[in-house]
Amino acid sequence: MKTARAVLPLLVLLTACGTASITTRPTWRDPRVPIASKADFDARAFAGSWHEVARLPGTPGCAGARLTVAAEGTGLARRTACPTGAATTDRLDVAPLGRLEGPDGPLWVLWTDTGYRTAIVVAPDGTAGQILDRSPMLPADRRRAALEVLDFNGFDTAALIYSQPNSQALSTRFE
Repeated sequence: MKTARAVLPLLVLLTACGTASITTRPTWRDPRVPIASKADFDARAFAGSWHEVARLPGTPGCAGARLTVAAEGTGLARRTACPTGAATTDRLDVAPLGRLEGPDGPLWVLWTDTGYRTAIVVAPDGTAGQILDRSPMLPADRRRAALEVLDFNGFDTAALIYSQPNSQALSTRFE
């Protein structure tokens, strides 16, 4: 009888654990594909105004946001202004190799063009990502390059949501 009383709390605990649900965010990246961040990332060159051109579903913030990034000590101050007028300000800690740490977790700068006119910033687990550009309309050559970089790093480019109409004309998967 003592054994039954000792086992009963354990059974109740195990039953409770079995019914617990784990909530995970959807991922838009194949985890079997290696991923690399921008080794020569320059936080000062990244500073300035950005327009969100495309985003992966579930990316925190708002679609079509305007970002203002300022170098601040060893990090970046980021202000995100939504088309609705809402705005948020936060800080991104900068680590080597283009890796950032923000309030929603790690972000990696995968790529920028040579002049820091276009950038790809993603959550390395594939739960979030943005294509950013200094202007609201991303030129076709840099859009194509951004899509190739995302595809190379295992991201589902077909899942991208574009901020401007007709911007997805080149959103085909590169194979």
